[in-house]
Parts: sequence; structure tokens; C-alpha cells
Amino acid sequence: MAASTPSTAPACTPKPEGATDAGPGLHVALYDGQCEICQACICWLRLLDRHHKTLAVAIDPESLPRLHRGLDIDACLRELHVLTPQGTLRYGWDGVAELARLFPATHWIGWLGQIPPFRSLGRIAYGFVARNRYALSKCRGGACRVARPGEVKRKAFFGAFWSCYLIGLLLRLPLIAAAGLRDLLEQCLAFVRTYRRRLDFPGSKLSILFLGGVPSDVVPILFGELFTAIIYDGVLIDPGSPRMRRSLHRHLRRLPKDRIRAVVATHHHEEHVGNLNWSAQLTASPLFLSAKTAELLKSPRPLPMVRAAIIGQPARLEPPFALLGDRIATTHGELEVLAAPGHCDDHIVLYDRREKLLIAGDAFMGSYFATPNPDVDSRQWIDTLERLLAIDIEVLVEGHGHVHTLRPDFPEIAGVVIREAPHAALAKKLDYLRWLRQQIESGRQEGLTAAAVEATCFPWGHGRTWESLSRNELIRMLSLGHFSRSELVRSFARSGAPGEILPAVYQARLHRPS
Repeated sequence: MAASTPSTAPACTPKPEGATDAGPGLHVALYDGQCEICQACICWLRLLDRHHKTLAVAIDPESLPRLHRGLDIDACLRELHVLTPQGTLRYGWDGVAELARLFPATHWIGWLGQIPPFRSLGRIAYGFVARNRYALSKCRGGACRVARPGEVKRKAFFGAFWSCYLIGLLLRLPLIAAAGLRDLLEQCLAFVRTYRRRLDFPGSKLSILFLGGVPSDVVPILFGELFTAIIYDGVLIDPGSPRMRRSLHRHLRRLPKDRIRAVVATHHHEEHVGNLNWSAQLTASPLFLSAKTAELLKSPRPLPMVRAAIIGQPARLEPPFALLGDRIATTHGELEVLAAPGHCDDHIVLYDRREKLLIAGDAFMGSYFATPNPDVDSRQWIDTLERLLAIDIEVLVEGHGHVHTLRPDFPEIAGVVIREAPHAALAKKLDYLRWLRQQIESGRQEGLTAAAVEATCFPWGHGRTWESLSRNELIRMLSLGHFSRSELVRSFARSGAPGEILPAVYQARLHRPS
């Protein structure tokens, strides 16, 4: 423990892997990659270290002898170890103070931390945290790689669990606020770039119509979710909600009269189906729906007040309409209709086998998102992604305005065209959902509470956890908890009849162009 360990000890000059490339004179910080508090502190260290004075190294039993043959795994796991350029080893609080003195913003902490009584107080506080550091870990919340999973679980208890979790949160609050502000600016820029635009892609087969209205425009600004309709080879797909009708009408009246030959919806959520009958009548085109979607829309359930006000309550489905088969004709060919449950029970995707193009709707909304619809079934979604990965896909079109492709004939459009192989994007989402399933099953077997299971699915050591926290919590607040990270955990244990739970519309989704 920090209070009983000597503050300095002789050590040979450290030679960690990568230190030579980083430059001489480095302070090497050895930290536990399983400890959420350690990870939070390392985030701050990297932020402060603008002149590259330090090298953070996660403890690995196999690499410790290469760093210094006197390092002991048990001692390193108990507390922070810092190897100075002079070959001195600092432990615990003294290591923290040593690092703090390196940077102007924290120099006063390091200076005070070596003066009685502040040194003793620092050691006491550090010792308390160090003793409880296993309570929340990447073993519970991520990937066990470096230390001892069994010991982590044996030492964990819920008081310390939540203490460590909250300390990790507090340490990252400034970073969370900065990430939230950055996201807001990027989302505003993406909204301005795509505002009411129509993007036509090669061959004039694919067009994306960016929709919006008042007050629907608050969603892309606050949450980064763009609203779109898609035209593919004469088929109008997911023509938006009632609040977006004016913007859709402006797009459609600029098209040749014979451009649209059919109207289709991928699923029953309100931002996709609010203009089905209206757009079919306007374009004099037949309307096609899956049997499940048609059944849900014949008597659509009233939306919660906030969703109805922002997106708009869709009217009940009226005839004439036809049920989709396994194919739908387009102007120059056909689209295969494939069942794709997961985002909701009635979801379908449309596939052009000749062009190797998949119109995914909301069956793919980015590789990571944390506030799903209340009717998401993530276990079904895993099965769907596994089936989609068996298809030859060169172009993946999302339902909210993003296109994943490496094809050179697709132009560079910032915030819309993502230079990523569709299979790679689908595989990342599949891996993420599989990891979540494993985390949730493991937590339940250990007897963790629902809140604790949720915490282990969003460890502070994962950048996406804290980078998206402000957006996720804003969604939770505005929806009164209807859409939240808790829903993602519950989505692995769905029960009841299809359509029993109302769908959601607020999903945080923002692409950051590389």
C-alpha cells in the first residue's frame, strides 16, 4: 500500500518498448489497464503531456522483465510505478506527485504533494483508492488482458464498485464536456452541409433526399441523426414523417414525373412511414409494405408526447397498398427483399445483387450506438448481421444518410460517404453486440444488479463510453428515460409480442470523417 511502501528505490535505466522511438528522458508510468481510475488518470496524463515527456505502459506480466527485471507484478498491481529518466522508481502517491511536477498546470500539486502534511494526506487518499481499485475494472467492463480476472471479481463489492465508477466519471467530466461541445459543433456543421439537399450518385440510380422541418431539425442538431428518404432506381424508400412533408414535396416536384414507380418502407418507425399514402398518391405509384409493417400501421399506437411533437404521429395506413414478396421491380432491374429483424421485428433490407448494393434502412446505424429503440432485440440483430455478412456488398446505404463504400466511382462527400468496406462496418457492429451479450450474460451469472450490468457495458476505459455520454444522457433526459443505455442492456432480454413496445427515434449517430 502507498503508506507502507518506500517512496524511492534504485533501478536501472528503463528501456520500455517504444521508449527509444519516443525520445530520451522519458518518465515511464506503469499502470493497471484493468483499473478504471488508472485509465482516467492516464487520459489526463496524455492530455497534459503536450511535449511527450512521459510514456504510459499498461502492466503486462510478460513485458515487465523487459522494462526492469526487478519489477514485481503484485507490487505493480497494487499501485502506480513511475520510472524516472535518472533510473529512480517512484511508487503510489509519490509517483503521482512526480508526474504532476512535469506540467505547468499541475506542478503545484506535485510540489505540495511532497511537503508534510500534504504528503501524508496524499498517501492516505491514494491508499484508499488503491485498495478498492479492483471494484470496477475492464475485467467487468471490457477485456481482461493483463492481470487476474478471478481476483478482480473476488475483491469487488458494490460500495467500492460505485465509488470507483463515480470517481472515474468525475475525473473525466471536463473531457466529457469537451467531447460533447465538439460533437455539437460537428453535428451543426453536418446539418448545414446537408440541409434539404439531394445527392445524386453515379449512374443516377441512387439519390439521397435530406429531409427536415420544424421542430424535427432539433434531432440532427442535438443528436447527429439526419433524416432522409432514398430513391433507388425509381423506388422511393422511407419517405419521412409528417413534419418533413414540405421538404419531401420540394424534392419530389423537382423530379421528372415518371421518376418514381413505387414507394416502400423498410419498417414501421414514424420517421420512415409518415408520408407513405401521401407520397404514393402524389407520384401515382403503388405502395408496397411487408405484412408485418402493414399490420402495425393499420392501427398505429399513439406516440409519446415528445416524439409526436417533434417527429409527428403517422396516420393509419389506408388502401390501396400491396404486400411485398421476395422481390420488387425497379426501373432497370429488381431489388431483393430480405428480412432483417433486430432494430425492430418487422425490419427488411433491399439488395441489388447486380450492383452489390444494400439499402439497410436502420438495420445498420453505425458500428456503435448506445440508446436503441425500446423494441430493439439485439439477439435477433446479431443473427441478422451474420446473414448480411454472407452477402457480397460493395455499397451499404444507411437509413439516415450515410453511405459506406470503397468504390472509387462514389465521390468524396464529407459526412455522407464513409470510406470503409461495408463488411468491415458490419463486422464491427457484430463484434460489439457479441461483446455486449457476453458482458450481460456474465454479469447476470455473477448476480450483478441491472444498474451494475449496465455500468460494466460502458467502462470508462472505452473512449466511446465517455465521448458519447453527454449526448446519451441528453437523450435519456428528453425522453424521460424511454431511450437510454439501459435499453441497450434490456434489448438482450426482449419478450412479448412483436410491436408490443413502441419504437424510438432518438439514436445518437454521428460520423466523424477521417
